[in-house]
Amino acid sequence: MLWLFLIAGVALLVAWFRVWSPVRVRVVRLDVGTVIQEAFGRGTIESQREAAVGFDLVGRLSEVLVEEGTRVTLGQELARLETNQAQADLHAAQTGVAAARSSLRRLAAEEARVRALLATADREARRAQALADAGAIPGQQRDEANDRLRLARADLDRVLGQRSEATRGIDFAAGGAEQRRVAMVRATLLAPFDGLVTRRLREPGDTVTVGSTVLRLVDTTQVHVSAAIDETVLPLLAIDQPSAIFFPGGSAPIAGRVTQIPWETDRQTHEFLVEVTPERLDRRVAIGQRADVRIELARRTRALRVPIAMVHHDESGAFVYVDRGGRIALVRPRLGLTGESHVEVLAGLAERDALVAASSPGAALTPGRRWVAR
Repeated sequence: MLWLFLIAGVALLVAWFRVWSPVRVRVVRLDVGTVIQEAFGRGTIESQREAAVGFDLVGRLSEVLVEEGTRVTLGQELARLETNQAQADLHAAQTGVAAARSSLRRLAAEEARVRALLATADREARRAQALADAGAIPGQQRDEANDRLRLARADLDRVLGQRSEATRGIDFAAGGAEQRRVAMVRATLLAPFDGLVTRRLREPGDTVTVGSTVLRLVDTTQVHVSAAIDETVLPLLAIDQPSAIFFPGGSAPIAGRVTQIPWETDRQTHEFLVEVTPERLDRRVAIGQRADVRIELARRTRALRVPIAMVHHDESGAFVYVDRGGRIALVRPRLGLTGESHVEVLAGLAERDALVAASSPGAALTPGRRWVAR
């Protein structure tokens, strides 16, 4: 009998601790506040305008006038090619233009002489024709006068042809000189916009070809964050949504706006790059620097909310443990927006309801048990 009473006492003691004794829990009261649904993304600082600048002709670099980190302005000289050959070509082309113009002046004088001879031959031909008609001279003299007239006309045609050819020669030589002059201008590399030199890829003495990059230039006054966002939030995104930009080591976030949403997502990661532009940037940034963004998708003010840590899930959905008359009850509320730390409650709970959670993370509670705050 003693053993029987001893076993029964132990059983009652175990039952007390497992069934009837209050379980120690953490208690949180529902409150009313703001719930903000956000999309998080990691990204990098990019520039709205970037340029890989170089020459559009082949040559050898004589000077690179800027270093990495140099700020430049629109039209500023950045680099130069050697121009000795180009200068010689320009001089030769200019000499050709001068020679062509001299030849044209000589042909103009020749034209004046031939026209004078033509006028003389024409008068003699008309006089000879009149004398021949009157029988004063033989027909042979008339024919000789007409032959001289035809020769004078032929000389004029020849001179006019040479003059036309000389005029075309001047145009051709002038075009060649202009090409050489443009080549001289193209031998100087100019900044296409105000910006910052981020890379210097060539040095004096290097040979450059058409399309080779000498310097990389970015506009640091127009930057944005290109952030990778999960495709599941795509239907909730919109242009001009408020965002917060976080820099590594930064104390306070910078306000920004969504400025571009792409039409294509990555087929491997199922993420897409959203462009978030800061409204005002007071700190120094570097192109390619890491930055995180939080995009505000929706906001509820004066919402009944519950901490995310108090919400549990099973195969039937979300549920919470609630105090009902000093005992633990399992309630499945209807939830709305999910924020960073709270979830909106639409139905099933009331303000100031006491939510309970196991004192040990991950531990389950038994509905119906009495509870005591730890």
